[in-house]
Amino acid sequence: MLMLIEPSEVEFARIMSVMDAASSNDYDMEIINSLYRNNAMVLPHRRYALLTGEFRSESHAKYLGSEIEPWDPARAYSEAKLVHFSDWPLPKPWLHIDEELRLALQPNCTNTTGGAVDCTARIIWNSFYTYFQMKRKVLLQDFYIKHICFNANKTTGNLQLN
Repeated sequence: MLMLIEPSEVEFARIMSVMDAASSNDYDMEIINSLYRNNAMVLPHRRYALLTGEFRSESHAKYLGSEIEPWDPARAYSEAKLVHFSDWPLPKPWLHIDEELRLALQPNCTNTTGGAVDCTARIIWNSFYTYFQMKRKVLLQDFYIKHICFNANKTTGNLQLN
């Protein structure tokens, strides 16, 4: 979801009122949709709001905006400007993910009209999670090296080993 928001105390109070009354089964996107569905403009979303769950979905008509356009996971991925992790009941990738659960929820491979097995959606979906974990590990190692192992001299910028 991509939103352009004008800061407003009135709207903030309105949103907080609905959030305070929400149950644990009410999700942020549904709350926003219920508040603004009648007065928000829907922007073309395909390139700007690709959910990871789309790769696990059986039907892609809502994402594609068409019942007849064929789903091409490689094309959707290559066109995407932003990918949002949304794979309920799988937790967000920055939380612990049980490997058995991730494998159980990964997209199914499909059969092409020619009878070949196509695992493109599965490969792309798994790459989102493996790339996130790899990138996070590298960033955390960089953070550790720069901020835990060394002290930066604020005057010269030189690093000194702790």
